[in-house]
Amino acid sequence: MGQTGKELHFYPGQKLLLLLQGGKVVMRSEAWGGPSARVQSDNMDATPTSPGRYLIYREEAYITPTWAWSSIRWGTKLQDKLTDVWYQLNVNTWASLKRDKGISRQDVIAQNYRLYGQKRVPDTWVFNDFGPIAIRYFVDRNGNGRFDQGKETLMGEMFHTTPDNEAQYRQGQPLVMAESRGCIHMKPPERDLLKNAGAFEYGTPFIVHTYSERFK
Repeated sequence: MGQTGKELHFYPGQKLLLLLQGGKVVMRSEAWGGPSARVQSDNMDATPTSPGRYLIYREEAYITPTWAWSSIRWGTKLQDKLTDVWYQLNVNTWASLKRDKGISRQDVIAQNYRLYGQKRVPDTWVFNDFGPIAIRYFVDRNGNGRFDQGKETLMGEMFHTTPDNEAQYRQGQPLVMAESRGCIHMKPPERDLLKNAGAFEYGTPFIVHTYSERFK
């Protein structure tokens, strides 16, 4: 157990995430990992969520250059310029979405219509594949309970929601979950409950079980 007595367990075969306090289950959540076997893709293969023992590092608004739609932080302000969409870099600086990311105004409107049924440019960026926040974790290789810069690395897998589930939740629709490419997908309201319960505090132990393991 961590210093707070909390511990997270993920059973990917059951799509089950548990928060334990003092060895007792205090919260159950539905969570979806990657497929049980690798699925090849032209873009990026979907792989099983890696079993092992980890520690929670932090929450962050995750961005990555790997996918253009995820290279912009969730909630970034947008401006509709009729032939382009501008996104905010800082208080006084805006940039062209088409020029920088290769994403057209038509692309943005189409995606906003698919998710929210609105044929317009939204006020903020709600298309990052990792949702508003991602929860990062790492292998504590030297067992000191800390993330040692330069010695340990964050896992490429992480907890996060998806744009589809965020849109469904905001509109009061049923949440339709889907497998990830290896990360752990959570429902937005359950993410918030776990966050408020302190499940994602720094140093919280997190165990990913194998796909064949079952919680009884």
